[in-house]
Amino acid sequence: MKRTTGKIVFDTINYIILTCFCLVIIIPFMHIISISVSEGQAVNANIVGIFPVGFSLYAYREVLFDGIFGRALFNTVFIVCVSTFLGVLLNLSAGYVFTKKFYGRDVIAYLYVFTMFFSGGLIPFYLLITKYLHWFNTYYSLIIPGLTSFFYIIILRSQIQAIPAELTEAAIIDGASEFQVLYKIIIPAISPTIAAVSMFIALAKWNSWFDVMIFTNTRSLWTLQYYLRAMVIEKAMDMRGYAHARGSVDVLEAAKTSSKNYEMAAIVLVSLPIISVYPFVQKYFVKGILVGAVKG
Repeated sequence: MKRTTGKIVFDTINYIILTCFCLVIIIPFMHIISISVSEGQAVNANIVGIFPVGFSLYAYREVLFDGIFGRALFNTVFIVCVSTFLGVLLNLSAGYVFTKKFYGRDVIAYLYVFTMFFSGGLIPFYLLITKYLHWFNTYYSLIIPGLTSFFYIIILRSQIQAIPAELTEAAIIDGASEFQVLYKIIIPAISPTIAAVSMFIALAKWNSWFDVMIFTNTRSLWTLQYYLRAMVIEKAMDMRGYAHARGSVDVLEAAKTSSKNYEMAAIVLVSLPIISVYPFVQKYFVKGILVGAVKG
């Protein structure tokens, strides 16, 4: 099929826009990586661009082995895994229930919708978690709040309703319980949507730091994002001080390393795990968004 002049111009403009968009994302990240591996003198002189000036992995070594980073990584992975599992379980169960007709369903749905737009505010929320539930300095305060979202429930409910009713009715006639229908028929049928919701929940928990700030006062419960905030924004992490305290520091390397090296190395290390996982779940994310949009 011969391409028209208009089609060629349209594609060219699209490629230019997408290329510029990619560069806007990639170039700052290249700059961060370059600073993290450059020599401290060059970083302090502000002459590092998208390519390193000199080369040193000392900042990465110090961040990885300072102890706090390892604990924050464990906390983040634990919170993300538990929150994603419980979040999917609760939202999926609620979405399945809302496909059924029962007394008071509309009232409960309105209450759920109300929570999407209004809340009691930060102070009542803080008092609930700390004073009444006694979850201060516990994993409960970092996992349980925000597990359910009516937005996710609506998405899952819509996908469940798109499944032919004859399929579930046949299973019930054959003696399947509601739990068997949900876990043996519904879940396999909407697995791309479940994968997309799982990624939404996981990303939200991975990037969470505010809960750590207001519900904890100990470093043993820090997450990666709060660790990064403490290092970059609050300047609370003196990596050279930690290194000297361990007594295993290369004095020359420490002298050549800038605080910016540590900060940018921390940014790269915090971003790397989620960036590494995303390509493997991207296909489920795209399919989960598109499934049900086209019917036929």
